[in-house]
Amino acid sequence: MEKVAMMINARKLFKDISDLPTIPAIVSKVVSLLDNRDADPDEIADLILSDQVLAARVIRVVNSPLYRVTTPISSVKRALLFLGFKSVREMILTSYFVYGFRYKEQPFDMKMFWMHSFYVGAISRRIARQIEYSDVEKAYLVGIIHDLGKVFLGHYCKDEYGRMLDSIRNSSITTYDAEYDFFGTTHCEVGLCLAKRWHFPAEYCDVILNHHTSEAGTEDLLLTAIVALADFFCLSHATADCVAQASIPGQSEENAWEVLKLFASGSIPDSLEHFLTNLNEEYDIITEEVDLLFNTMTAD
Repeated sequence: MEKVAMMINARKLFKDISDLPTIPAIVSKVVSLLDNRDADPDEIADLILSDQVLAARVIRVVNSPLYRVTTPISSVKRALLFLGFKSVREMILTSYFVYGFRYKEQPFDMKMFWMHSFYVGAISRRIARQIEYSDVEKAYLVGIIHDLGKVFLGHYCKDEYGRMLDSIRNSSITTYDAEYDFFGTTHCEVGLCLAKRWHFPAEYCDVILNHHTSEAGTEDLLLTAIVALADFFCLSHATADCVAQASIPGQSEENAWEVLKLFASGSIPDSLEHFLTNLNEEYDIITEEVDLLFNTMTAD
C-alpha cells in the first residue's frame, strides 16, 4: 500500500507541469530500430539524417576522445558501423537525458550528479561483463539514467528540495529517506513517471523504480541487481556528496547480491564484501573513461 501512495504522490508532482523535457518521436523511432539487430543500417542512417540535431550529436560524439577514432568520421552510417547499434542507442538516449535537463537550475552540484551517474553506468558495465550479462550496453545506459528523478525534483521542487538537502547535510540520513519524509515519494517513483513519459522500455522503468528496492523488481531481476550494486558501490566512493550518500548494505543490496549469485554466468567472489572490494581495483581504471564521457556529453 505504501508503494501505491508513493506513486500517487509522484504523479501529483507532474500535474500542471507543461515544460517537461521530451524525447522527439524520431529519436524514439531510431532507438527502437537500434534495438533490432537485423535492422538496415542505411534505413537508420537516413532516419538520423532527417534530424540535423540528432545527426550532429552522433558525429560529434563518435569523433570525441571518448572513442579514439584514428581518422575523423563524417558519415552517420560509418558512425553506426564503427560504434555498433547498441552503443549508438545508449549514446543517443544519454545525450537527450543530459541535454533535456541541461539548463534547468538545481539546488545541488550538477557536475557531481553527472559524475555519479556516469560512474554508476561504467561500474554497471563492468559488473555486467564479469557476470556475462546478455546486454552489457543496456546495463551501462540504465546505470547512467537510474537517478533521473532527482533532476526532476531538484528543478520543479527546487526550494523544497534545497531545504531537504540542507536538513540532511553532514548527517547519515540518505536522500532516499529524506525525499520520502519531505514529499511522500522519492526520486525512484518520480523517475518512473518521467521514464514512462519518455516511453522507456519496461525493464528500464523497473530499474529506475527499484534500484534502492531491488527485492521489488519484476522485469529483469539481474539488470536491477547490477545497477543496485553499482549505485551502492559508487555512493561509497568519491562521487558521493549531499545528493548521493552512502550507507551500509541493506535489504536491497543483499537481495541484489543473492540475485547475482543465482543468475550470474561468469565467476564471482564468494561474498558481497569481497565483490565490492574487487570493484575497488576497477574504480581508478574507469576514472579516465568517466571524465571523457562527462566532457563529451556536457560540452557545448
